[in-house]
Amino acid sequence: MLTSNKSEKRNIPARGGKSIEFRKFSALAAATTALTEGTPPSGSNLTITAVSAVIAQYGDYVRGSDLVETQAIDNVLAETSELLGEQMGLTLDVIDRAVLQAGTNVIYSGTATARTAVGSGMLFDATVIRRGVRTLKRQNAKPVVDGKFVAVIHPDTTCDLFADSDVKQAFQYARERATGNPLFTGELGDFMGVRFVETTNAMIYASAGLSGADVYGTLLIGKNAYGITELDAMAAESTFVGTEPSKTDPLGQYWVSGWKAAHCAVILDQYNLVRAEHVCTIKQAA
Repeated sequence: MLTSNKSEKRNIPARGGKSIEFRKFSALAAATTALTEGTPPSGSNLTITAVSAVIAQYGDYVRGSDLVETQAIDNVLAETSELLGEQMGLTLDVIDRAVLQAGTNVIYSGTATARTAVGSGMLFDATVIRRGVRTLKRQNAKPVVDGKFVAVIHPDTTCDLFADSDVKQAFQYARERATGNPLFTGELGDFMGVRFVETTNAMIYASAGLSGADVYGTLLIGKNAYGITELDAMAAESTFVGTEPSKTDPLGQYWVSGWKAAHCAVILDQYNLVRAEHVCTIKQAA
């Protein structure tokens, strides 16, 4: 989910340690003083802020018996490999999500001024989108792709978004009334300068709102809001050890399939990231 949204990706080279330092260059102020003929101006100084991150390693494995490998009706090894691949992607996504959800730029739906005050009817709608885009633009955040910011939203949020009359009318009247219209395809289009990316892994703060409401944290992302780091010398990989005799398995009775990855994420610029907190009409099942 998150690694595809135009983050700044910079790997650590071999023998480069486990930490990395990103550098943020602040914008220069307008030079409004007229030049004096033949006299160089005093010039400006660069303002550089260092943002550090320390990488960590993650992984998991599944163990199965030799009989399962040779006699099971299902192709257990292939199924296991696919499940582990999905687990790796989910794990790294959850790690990135936790980092971005800790951003300090927050807006709340409706009249709420805190998560605990977000309650019934305070949905992610056209008004919240406008406020989020305004916040990013006022902070001079740059769009991510095709002149658009990116919003990472949950399917529950999508359901409410397409029920918003402003959104429906925008697609109804501004887009061709054909089978390619998002109202027919169910695909998320662009709205108010925002491109939507849907995932079930979008953050939900269970029972954190008013009267125990589930609060959804929808991220609106600008260019280079966060950085992703991996190791050049240790790329994410799957592993497999077959049923071969060893000191720990003298008779070669089990196989092991797993994965490992070194990864970290860090917010590079709080001004390029907004979290919109709201509820949805569908409450998450316990």
